[in-house]
Amino acid sequence: MDKIHINLGSDSYDILIDNGLVGRAGPAIRDLTGASKAAIITEDGIDRLYGTGLVKSLEDAGIRTQMIVVPSSEKSRNLHLISKVYGALADFGLGSSDVLIALGGRVVGDITGFTAATWHRGISYIQFPTSVLSQIGSSIGGKITLDLDQGAGKNAVGTFYQPKGVFVDPGMAKTLPRRYFHNGLGEAVKLGCVADKNLFELFEKVSSDAEIYRVLPEIIRRCVTIKAHYVEIDPLSKGERRILDFGHTIGGAIERCYRYNDARITHGEATAIGMYLITRRSELEGLTKRGTTSRLEYVLKSLSLPISTSIPDDILFESMKHDKKIKGDVIQITLIKEIGEGFLYTIPVKELGKFIR
Repeated sequence: MDKIHINLGSDSYDILIDNGLVGRAGPAIRDLTGASKAAIITEDGIDRLYGTGLVKSLEDAGIRTQMIVVPSSEKSRNLHLISKVYGALADFGLGSSDVLIALGGRVVGDITGFTAATWHRGISYIQFPTSVLSQIGSSIGGKITLDLDQGAGKNAVGTFYQPKGVFVDPGMAKTLPRRYFHNGLGEAVKLGCVADKNLFELFEKVSSDAEIYRVLPEIIRRCVTIKAHYVEIDPLSKGERRILDFGHTIGGAIERCYRYNDARITHGEATAIGMYLITRRSELEGLTKRGTTSRLEYVLKSLSLPISTSIPDDILFESMKHDKKIKGDVIQITLIKEIGEGFLYTIPVKELGKFIR
């Protein structure tokens, strides 16, 4: 078992990585939280795949447990659904010394984190991410966001609230549809680009999903180590942690254009396009080492990830103007000097358009 510690003072916690964790996590969660009750928030399908095993492990450890199943959709990440979860927790009698467990992907992680931060003014919660994307990204760092149906809309409500622990079971990846497996690997490529040359080169060497599955624990360990480092030095994502936003300015604009519809484009796919387009331009501008774009293109295509979009440039540029990193007339974007070395670069907003041509 790998254990990676995030040192955040009183909010410090460990990330455990091991195959088969979902069926034997009960004693560790009991010892970590001291809870007598646990509510597992999970999603359609995941409840049947992994929920039963986790419930048994918790109850065998003496923790009374209930599952709350939410729809597996971006549309679930809202205050209306949170209100329903509060009602289920009240019926179950979950107290301030008990624990919430997120068993699912990013949506479930956000729902659980927000609920934990606000139930009894804050209770313990555990992240048990089930997708590669959430295992190496959203489950780590305590960043929680919800959506509003009106006005500000996407990611308008949120907070930072650190989990008590993160349990990562790499074996879960084998039950993911191929597209969503590669969606998460796009996030891993991003982390390699900005902070770990050896991680990126690993993707240059593998030639099949079977090979990737064999080295997946190593991929996850490297990604988690990177994420943990940036969470420690920038827990509120105000500065250096924004290095991890490589590809997000263009990628986020693409997602907005498609109204965050995973059926049309996933987060990892949109980020892949963003990484490629911004690197192609930064290489032309002399900000990135020559040959970097072709290496990135090779890896993304090998993972069946896109490098272009059919969205017209003018529409995409307008969408980019909604990026939350814009301050006045400038925006700080992430570029790479070369594979494994990212840096923050400030440009006028009016120059964003050239990065998508």
